[in-house]
Amino acid sequence: MQHKIAFISDRLVEFHSFLKAAHNGEYRLDLYEHMEAIRKSIQMIYYDMFIIDINEEWLAIPFWLLEQANHQYFYQVIIISDHGLPESLRRILGKRLFRVIDQNVAKENLSEIFQQARKVIDEHHYKSPHTYTYERWNQDGLIGKDEAIKRVNEFIQIISKAHYTPCLIRGETGTGKNLVSYLIHSSRERTEGPFIVKNCEYATTNELLADLFGVIGESSVHGAPRKGLIEQAAGGTLVLKNIERLPTEVQHKLLIYLDSHVFKPVGAEKPIRVDTRIIAQTRFELEKFVRNGSFNPELYFHLKSFEKYLPPLRERRRDIGILTKYFIQYFSFQYAKKIDKISPMALNILKDYYWPGNVKELRELLERSVLISENKEITIKDLPAHLSSSDNIPEDVELLGNCSLKEIERVHIERVLARTKGNKSKAAEILQISRTTLREKIRNYGLGN
Repeated sequence: MQHKIAFISDRLVEFHSFLKAAHNGEYRLDLYEHMEAIRKSIQMIYYDMFIIDINEEWLAIPFWLLEQANHQYFYQVIIISDHGLPESLRRILGKRLFRVIDQNVAKENLSEIFQQARKVIDEHHYKSPHTYTYERWNQDGLIGKDEAIKRVNEFIQIISKAHYTPCLIRGETGTGKNLVSYLIHSSRERTEGPFIVKNCEYATTNELLADLFGVIGESSVHGAPRKGLIEQAAGGTLVLKNIERLPTEVQHKLLIYLDSHVFKPVGAEKPIRVDTRIIAQTRFELEKFVRNGSFNPELYFHLKSFEKYLPPLRERRRDIGILTKYFIQYFSFQYAKKIDKISPMALNILKDYYWPGNVKELRELLERSVLISENKEITIKDLPAHLSSSDNIPEDVELLGNCSLKEIERVHIERVLARTKGNKSKAAEILQISRTTLREKIRNYGLGN
C-alpha cells in the first residue's frame, strides 16, 4: 500500500537532503507551507503521516490539525520544534504523536526517524474511505435556543444511551444530519467502535449488498473475502445517507439485521452476529415512499420509533444571531483575524434571507465574509449581493430595511462621530441633543469612551 505523507513547513529548503532522498520513495509526499495547510483541502485528505515543522512557539493549535485529530483512523505525526509542544496538543494527538525532535536532530536524522514511523504505520494501519470527517460545534449538541433545537439535543442524549438502537434523522440539506449522527455516536459513555458513513444514492442492489454485508469466496469480484460496512462498524455506528434510495432487496436484508443483529454476507452459509448502530438519514418524509410501494413498511416503522426532524433555518430564525456569532468567532480564529461582531444592518439581512442551504449555507457565507473583511466588524459590503434587494450597495451606505429605531440611531450617531473625528460638541450640535445626552447614548451603544 502506498503511504501518503504531508510535510508542513515554512522552511522546506532547509530539509533539502531529506526531500531529495524522499523524491524516489514508494510513497506520495505532499509539501505545504503552514498557510496552505490551513486551507480546507488538507482537512479532507487522509494522510498516513504528518511531518510538521513548527518554527515558532504554538500557543494555539491550528484548526486543520484539530480536524485531523478527529479523523478515526491510524496515522503518525513527527513534529520538529525547538520550543516544545503545548500539553493540550500532546493530549489531542495521543498515540499518533510519534516523536518530537529539534531542528538539528531533524537535519541529521529525519530520514531514519521517518522510516521508523513508517514501520509503525505498517503494523497498525487501518483506514476506512467512508469515515466521516466532522466539525465539532459543541460538546453537548447543536447550537441554538429554539425549542426545536432543544428537543433535538434532548433526543441526542436519550438515544445515545441506547447503544445499538437504530434511529432516523430527517431534514433538508444543510440542517445538520451528519453532525447529529456523530453526536449520537460520540455521546456514548464508551465510544470504541468506528463511525462510518455510506451514501445509498446512485448505487446498484449488488453494490450495496456487497458494501453493507460483505462478500466471501467466489462471490467477491476479486475472489477474496471482503468485510461489509456493518461488520467494519462493529461496536460503533453506520450511517446510511439517503435511506429512501435503498433497493427493495437491501431493505429486506437490513430489516432482518435490525431485528436480530445477524446477517449473512453475500455467498456465505453461516450468519455473522455484530452489534452496530444503524442511523438512517433522509431529506424526505419516508411515509410517502411507503405509500407508493418503494419502501418497506416494516423497516419504516422500525426506524420511525426513534425519528427526529431537524428544522430548516428559516423556521428557527431566532437562532441566526447566535449561529452568526459562533461562526464569526470560529473563522476569526481559523484565519487569524480580529473580527468580533456583525453590524445590525448586516445581521438583519441574514435574518431576512430564506436560507435554502440552511446552517451549512450560513457557515460557508460567514467564512467568506470573515476571509474578505478588512475591518473588525462584518458589514453589508462583506455579504454577497444576492442577500439584499439591491445588487450594488455603496461601501458607505447601510441598508435600513427592517431595523429598529434604536439600531438606526446607533448607526447614525456612529457616523456623525466619525465625520466630526470624535468631537462630541460638534456631534451633539449636528444631532441637536445635549452633550450629556450624547455621552449617555455613546455609553449605551458601546461606541467608545
